[in-house]
Amino acid sequence: MSFSEPDPRVRVADEPRPTDVPQMHPPVPAQAAACAVCLTGSEVSRQDQGALSPQPKPGVEAGRFRTRTIAKVVRATTVAQVTAAVRAAGTDGSALHPVSTGLNWGLGSRSPVLDGATVLDLSGLDRIRESDIRRGYAIVEPGVTQGRLAAHLAGTSRIVNLTGSSQHTSVIGGLLERGVGLQRGRTDDLAGLELVLADGTTTRTGWWPGTAGTVVRPHGRGPSLNHLFTQSSWAVVTAAVVRLLPRPAAVRVLPMLLDEQRPERGVDTLREWTEKGLICPNAKIYDPVAARTYGTPGRYLAHVCLAGDQDLVRAATEIITGRLGDTKAGLTLGPEAAADRWVQQAYAGEADPHDTLFLRKTGHCARCIDRARGLLLFLPIVPFEGTAVRRAAALTRECLVGATTPPGITMNVLDSDALDHVVTLGFPPENPTAVRDAHRTLDRLHDAFAREGFTVYRTDIDHPLTPVGTGPEAVLRDRLERALDPHGVLARGRH
Repeated sequence: MSFSEPDPRVRVADEPRPTDVPQMHPPVPAQAAACAVCLTGSEVSRQDQGALSPQPKPGVEAGRFRTRTIAKVVRATTVAQVTAAVRAAGTDGSALHPVSTGLNWGLGSRSPVLDGATVLDLSGLDRIRESDIRRGYAIVEPGVTQGRLAAHLAGTSRIVNLTGSSQHTSVIGGLLERGVGLQRGRTDDLAGLELVLADGTTTRTGWWPGTAGTVVRPHGRGPSLNHLFTQSSWAVVTAAVVRLLPRPAAVRVLPMLLDEQRPERGVDTLREWTEKGLICPNAKIYDPVAARTYGTPGRYLAHVCLAGDQDLVRAATEIITGRLGDTKAGLTLGPEAAADRWVQQAYAGEADPHDTLFLRKTGHCARCIDRARGLLLFLPIVPFEGTAVRRAAALTRECLVGATTPPGITMNVLDSDALDHVVTLGFPPENPTAVRDAHRTLDRLHDAFAREGFTVYRTDIDHPLTPVGTGPEAVLRDRLERALDPHGVLARGRH
């Protein structure tokens, strides 16, 4: 199915924000965050703090992976230009590597897996084409950031499912990575995709307004095709229908400290509460290193979000805090500062142009992290069990090489059975020995966790995922790839 490029006008359905939804704080100026590196003038001038500086070359990235050779960089601002680039790639023999905003830190950023690719920069496709508050969706292009969409929705009764990453990261990039938001997995936010296939034709999958009824139903009728194109390199995504969440009347994030001697007890209690529906499956658990961001170093910290009707949040708070009095729970209420207004604001879906939490976590802003910070990510799925969390922490320590410092580990609850672990390896990028040790640590983490049965769900450019052996799944994926991209127009991806 082909179609003409959509009307660029942005439409917001008429529905005012409910008067009983309190503002978290007065609006902050619409300017980008700046870290100490930027403010000293080594990256951008003080006069240029209102917008992100141009992206670095593909070879400059936070992970300090082996530098890939790049044939060229093509920048597109329209779907027609993307189509032209795809058709050109079909004739010049240089496979295309599409990137949205390119801020995939710790996994390779903008860099492709293989040498010789042409980077297709889609950050210039940055329109919010449409948003419908009543039906709960927005149509965005790859260059639209989560901070911008959150700001666009301010004053309405809908929010976007923000992640814990920078406000400058791409909404579509997070969807295609199957990332994790503060409210739920990003896969639940995807309703439809607009694609340019390897032969240059355009098509759509999933639900789109005017074609599949008035109710947003991502799976529709018949085969559901959306997720053929998440974590895959079988098409170029030029737009997506993103599902929006109702703006809660009240939000309260409770900080909880896990038992200092046996943190697994607190993990098991959180699982029990999730299993029984006492709390939503979106709690976050931070190991003692990651908890430094929130002012509780040396202790495991959990954030439990209660959101919805004000009476419901009040009642749930009373029930949960009452249960913290039981020593068997392995949890105590943490200091209010461990879930301050910036944490509360993020869970409430409010934009933060200053990128406060991201600056706290990384020490750098989105402008300069690729140049100034050494960062690798390891992302396995671990059972939501105290013993499994303890085992994962022990494996991580055992894998450290040389002077590699203990990483921070953030655990995102996916449901009552699974925890997504975000293991963050930091290192000084100017020190070749530290870079080498960090990469050896990453290699060991991949091997050790695979032996334990804790598989990764997102990976980096040096550890691309491939179907194992010649089983049915590998055969099917090969047949699909040959059907969708028989001439290798699109570069091999990490997944």
